[in-house]
Formats: sequence, C-alpha cells, structure tokens
Amino acid sequence: MEFTNWLAEAFKTFSVTDSFYTERLWAFNKLNQPAFIAGQKEDYSNLRALLSLLTRQPYHATQPMQHTLPIEMGGYTTITLTFINGIWLPSDNGHQGIRLRKVADLSLLEQKEVLATYMADTEASDDLFVLLNRLLAQESYLLEVAEGSHQVIALQHVLTDVGSHIVPQLLVKLGKASQVTIIEQWHSGPVQPFVNHFTHVLLGEAAHLSYYTLYMDASSCSQVNTLYCNQIDHSTFTHHTFAFGGAMLRMHIRSQINGSHAHAGLYGLSTLAATEQVTQQIQVVHSAPHSLSKQHYKSILGGQSTGRFSGKIYLTPAAQQTNAYQTNNALLLSDAAHHYAKPQLEIYADDVKCSHGATTGQLDEAQLFYLQTRGIAAPLAKRLLLEAFGSEIIDAVEPATLQAYLYDQLLAKLVKL
Repeated sequence: MEFTNWLAEAFKTFSVTDSFYTERLWAFNKLNQPAFIAGQKEDYSNLRALLSLLTRQPYHATQPMQHTLPIEMGGYTTITLTFINGIWLPSDNGHQGIRLRKVADLSLLEQKEVLATYMADTEASDDLFVLLNRLLAQESYLLEVAEGSHQVIALQHVLTDVGSHIVPQLLVKLGKASQVTIIEQWHSGPVQPFVNHFTHVLLGEAAHLSYYTLYMDASSCSQVNTLYCNQIDHSTFTHHTFAFGGAMLRMHIRSQINGSHAHAGLYGLSTLAATEQVTQQIQVVHSAPHSLSKQHYKSILGGQSTGRFSGKIYLTPAAQQTNAYQTNNALLLSDAAHHYAKPQLEIYADDVKCSHGATTGQLDEAQLFYLQTRGIAAPLAKRLLLEAFGSEIIDAVEPATLQAYLYDQLLAKLVKL
C-alpha cells in the first residue's frame, strides 16, 4: 500500500502533454496492479530495503546544474560526455562519428523508430526497476555511433545533493561494423540520492562494444543500474563491472542474443568493506544458433559487507550449437561478511555446450603460510593473494591506461580490508 500510494503521487507529476505520457501510463498501470509487488521474486535480494529508500521522499524531477565538476577520469579517453544528476551538459565541440540527442527532440517518426526495440524489450520485462525507469525517467538520451566508426567514449556521471530521486535513461545505437569502447564512471561523494539508471544498447551487424561500468567511490549512494543489450548477427558485446565502493548497488545486465555467431562476455569484480552491498543479476538469453557467452564474476568481502550473485543462461530451441559458460567466485575475509550465489541454466536446445558453477571460501592458509616462509610478512602475503584473485578480471581490460587505473584502485581498496 505504501508503494502504490507513493507511485500514484509520483505519476501525478507528469502532464498529459508530456512527450512520453503514453509510455509512462502503460508502466504505471502495470506497476499499480495489487499483485505486482507481491509477485516480485528476486533471488537473494534486498528489494524491501531498496523500496524503503525509494519511497522515503516524494518523487520530483531533478534540475540540471549550470556547470560541471572537475573529475579525474584516469586519462584513458578522448571523448567525454558529462551528466550531472542524469542531465547531460552539452559540449560546444562535436565529435565526428557520434551524436547524442534528447529523444524528446526527435521527430515523431524518429522516436518511433528509435524506441521500437527498447519498448519491446521493456514490455516483456517484469523487473520492477525497469518499469519504474520507464515511468519516471526525467530525461531520455540517444547516443548514436556511425557505421564503421572506431570510438572511445567516457560517460561521466556526477551525483550531487540537489535531487533525492535521479532516474536517467540512455539508449545506445551502434552502426554496422562499428568498434566502440564505453567507459562509464559514477562519482557521488557524501550524498544520498536514490539512482535508478537504465541503458538500452542496440548493436548493429558485426558491431563490437566493450563497456566498462566503474564504481570507485565509497559513498552513501544507493543505486540500481540496469543494462539491456540486444545483439544481432556477428556482433560482440563485452561488459565489465568494477565495484570498489558504494552503500548499496544492484547491477542488472541482460544480454539478448538474437543473431547467429554473436558473442557476449560479462565480467565483474567487487571489493567490499564495512556494510557495503553489491547485487549482480545477470541474464543471457540465446535465441539464435552458433553463439557464445561467458560470465565470470568475483567478489572480495570484508567487514559486514554482502555480495549477491544471481546468474542465468537461457537457451531457446533455436539456439543450437551454442556454447555458454558461467562462473562465480567469492572470498570472505570476515565471519560477518556474507555472499549468496545462484547460478542457473535453462536449456531447450540439445546440441549445446553449457556449464555453470560457484565457489565461496576464505584465503588458503597453506598459500599464506608458504609466502610467510619465504620472508613475506602476513599482511603483504594476504594482499598479494587478494591481488592475484582480482587480477584475472582486470587483466582482461584492453585499454592499458584503464587497466593500470583499475589496479591502482584495487590496491587502494585492499589496504582498507
């Protein structure tokens, strides 16, 4: 009842003249069903805590700031797009081969074309936060990359204490045979907004996208970040999540492989301390033959932190001659730390190779003892083993400057564990 009352008040903030009123109304009607919340069965979730944070304050749209903030991005990119509380700060300098526009500024015909796949994917979803984003998104942007273009793009998100609810939406469309690296970094500092961010990616034929999402700040921000990727023939989607701080993070990634000979690689490394929480919800749906997917997520948990991993591989009858693999590993450094894992396979094709597994444990005492017998002090021995554990994920990062930056951030966090 508390949620539905809050939802009704939030919906009243939108006028029938709003460009996306029809889409908002559809989401509101679906969310407002009495049994909807009761039917949410999110594995090992902190759903109730997230809803409490969401409904604590009345919803209101975030206003843009007039200036950007100086943020160190690690020196690893050439094009930076900055968003303050979800609102893009336009730059005077255009970039050949890419274009960022407000969806509301497109013609009705362009909007219909751009939103077709996004709407189909979200209408098929029963995810609470995907529907909330569709209802409450304060601004929707379209990032387009031209055919055959090679780009490295940084998405810099800065959160301030201006708004309590930040609901950004980004649609990414990559042209045929384009090769793109996106580095998305979140900066929040000592603020406590609730963020519900949604990204929808549409890959053209033979397009290659390497996407990195970085959470480096140890802040009090609570965030839901959802990414849907729709792939067609010969496309490649690689995503890495690095979470080295944050009060509460729920990362939901869905890769929909709709084309043959398409590849998806989803990876993550979380290093948590104190009472930090990270939830990884990963889903790969294979709907075409001759495709490949890999998932590998690792967590290091100290203090009273909590990690959650729920991963699923789903193969339709059309997904013959598909290979799909999933692994989750966690190290617990404290008796008060917790990790929950649920690896899943659902297969309706017979000519496939699939595997899944999960491990949770502590540092190997024999390895620690061996290093100490070689003259390495216990604290350094522990750090070396943890660094080796995390390096498998970082080593796969291709931009050398980004890889070096991540190693520095990992070492800085390990000192605090």
